[in-house]
Amino acid sequence: MKDTPTVTLLGQMPGVDFMRNPMSWLKMTLIQMNDAKLFGRFAAIIVALALIVRLGVLLCFWPTWIWHTGHVQDSWNDLAINWVTHGTFGFNPHEPTIARGPVFPLLEIPLYLLFGNNYAAWSVTLLLFDTGTCLLLILLARQVWGNRAALLAGLFYGVNLPIIYYTATIQQFTSVLPLVVVWFYLFSRWDLDSPKKWIPWTLGLVSGVLMLNKTVYLPVTLTSLVAIIWLKRKEPQFKSICRQAAIVLCTAVVAVAPWTYRNYVVTEGAVVPVQSYFWQLVWQKYLLSDLDATEGVSRPDDRTLNYFLSRRAELFERVDGTSGVKLTGPKKELYEERVFRDQVLEWFRSKPTQFVGNVISNMWGFWARAENLKKTLLMLSMQSVFLGAAVFGLGLAIRYGQLFKIRFGLLLVLTLWAEHSLVLGWGRFSLDTVPVLAVVFGTGIDAWMKQKIGENQG
Repeated sequence: MKDTPTVTLLGQMPGVDFMRNPMSWLKMTLIQMNDAKLFGRFAAIIVALALIVRLGVLLCFWPTWIWHTGHVQDSWNDLAINWVTHGTFGFNPHEPTIARGPVFPLLEIPLYLLFGNNYAAWSVTLLLFDTGTCLLLILLARQVWGNRAALLAGLFYGVNLPIIYYTATIQQFTSVLPLVVVWFYLFSRWDLDSPKKWIPWTLGLVSGVLMLNKTVYLPVTLTSLVAIIWLKRKEPQFKSICRQAAIVLCTAVVAVAPWTYRNYVVTEGAVVPVQSYFWQLVWQKYLLSDLDATEGVSRPDDRTLNYFLSRRAELFERVDGTSGVKLTGPKKELYEERVFRDQVLEWFRSKPTQFVGNVISNMWGFWARAENLKKTLLMLSMQSVFLGAAVFGLGLAIRYGQLFKIRFGLLLVLTLWAEHSLVLGWGRFSLDTVPVLAVVFGTGIDAWMKQKIGENQG
């Protein structure tokens, strides 16, 4: 018996009744996704779905959001507020900080000017901003990976629950994601095509802004530049690739340099490219391992933070009691980083096997770890669906010879994973990789469709 033609959501095209035959409906939808004439309609549906899911998550968790109490994760709001009201980039008025980069607070400044301390409005606006990132992903991915891959990537991103949840909590990575989309697009255009002259310049600028957002993107950029020079070493345009790589690097340095100079001024002579926040994270990982060993992973909310704060107070009470150092602002932050560094190195020398255990723990923690078992299991339940889909897409991309199309996205993922594995692995850190994983998923499914269903249709 043949499927009964029906009218689809996309217009007056013959389709398949979803309720009667969902697999045939899915097959038909995937085929239609490659139709350039229907691209706009599919994109509109996916973006609308992304917006609906975001607002739905916001409402479902409405009573639980921390910003109801006036608090924001990592005090990012204080950086924006003090920048506007006191002209100081710092957590306290008239006391600059070198512990954070400037990009996310710049995004928050308009929110403060428009909404004041109404953080619910901040959250809604950031969710709308992230919906725009979904659209950006679809539009740029189409130009490199094709219609169907772009739409599937947009769908993957649009319903990614960890992205939505953490965006609603007002966190830094929301400003990183569109930059990752543009970076991946530009690097892939450079790798796969004969690039336009503007691409290296734009790629350098985007790389620099990414570094100003998170310093973890400095190794990402350097690793990727080394990789493309190595991969293109036998091609006729190798000298041109080297010149373009130099443009990317120099442009990124120029983009970061003003902030580095600012840090040099406020520290009165220290060279801090973007931020000083590093050794404290490594120190926190050692504490986290100790806490897991003594109290287990099933502990109340806020216990992890309170443990960090109490151990921090003990450390500085002991150190300051002997040195008598009384500093403020950036000098204090530099001093504290040295204290954390010395403590970490002491632990490393006395128990090196624990460092190895920390790295192994960080490798899985980067994808799913949260402050306690309950939150870790929740994160794992959400991540398993999307990571499973990404791995499935990667397998298909390898199977059908499309790995070269996504290789620099995968390099970004591996570099971030390696960096956090050496320092501290939390599930929310992995969310920077979602745009890449979305394209990996879309590229794999698209390759499978072209090889299997496309041949059968012919």
